[in-house]
Amino acid sequence: MANRIGRLELLFWFVVSILGTGILLAIVASLTNTPIEFDRTRYPVSQALCFIAAAVVILKAVVSRFHDIGRSGWGVLLMFVPLVDIVALLLLVIVPGQKRPNLHGDPPIFLQRFRKLA
Repeated sequence: MANRIGRLELLFWFVVSILGTGILLAIVASLTNTPIEFDRTRYPVSQALCFIAAAVVILKAVVSRFHDIGRSGWGVLLMFVPLVDIVALLLLVIVPGQKRPNLHGDPPIFLQRFRKLA
C-alpha cells in the first residue's frame, strides 16, 4: 500500500480487509471444526489474529488517506473516538486528495502497481 491513497482505494482496502477476514474466519472454523461464535470458541486466538490483521490493513489505509489530504497520520487516532470516527470517515471518503505532491509523496493513482503490470 502506498503512502498516499485516494478515496476509491480507501474503499477498496476496507472491502478487501472485511472479505479477507470473513474468508480467514471460515478457513479457521473449518480447520478447527468449530463454529464462528465469539463467546464459545475453543480457539479464540486464531480468530483474534484474523481481526487484528484486518484492523492493521484498515488503519494503514486510513493513515495513507490522511496523508493524501495533506494531514498528519496521527489523525487516525480520531477513529477511536465515538461519533467523531463517523465524521472523520465521512471526511476521508468525501474530501478529495491534493493534486500536487505533498510531504508524503506524489498524488496517488488508483491501484497504480497493478496498472504497471497490465
